[in-house]
Amino acid sequence: MEQYEIVFLDEDGKTVLDKQVVNKGDKAEYKGKEPEKEPENQVRYVFVGWTNEEKLNSVQENLTLVAKYETEVIANSLEEAFYNATFEVAKNSDINATMQAGQKLVGQLKALEKESRKPEEIVNTILKEGKTELAPEKNLER
Repeated sequence: MEQYEIVFLDEDGKTVLDKQVVNKGDKAEYKGKEPEKEPENQVRYVFVGWTNEEKLNSVQENLTLVAKYETEVIANSLEEAFYNATFEVAKNSDINATMQAGQKLVGQLKALEKESRKPEEIVNTILKEGKTELAPEKNLER
């Protein structure tokens, strides 16, 4: 029977977390400890799965899967949350787009305070969904 090699890598694309051989058509599962990434700049990383993990249900080829993480901002205040989100977004995009998004977010501060939303909830929405519209325009006080 045909067999295929399955390699699970950490996000760096180099660190091997698990390696196994499975028969063609079999299901493969990661057997190691759940991947972890150290927090930095008040950003926590949560393991959410593997690239191409749908191919694990019926293996038809050699596979290399890489760990995926989502970011969650740890913040004590709304201002700190905005700062951390802006910093995190800046690492992954151009600075002008980041500045424009940051300015729009700061403009919505009063509306968000009126809704009593937690800083972590607001910022994690920004990071996960890329939203800069976090409160209805009608709630803004200018």
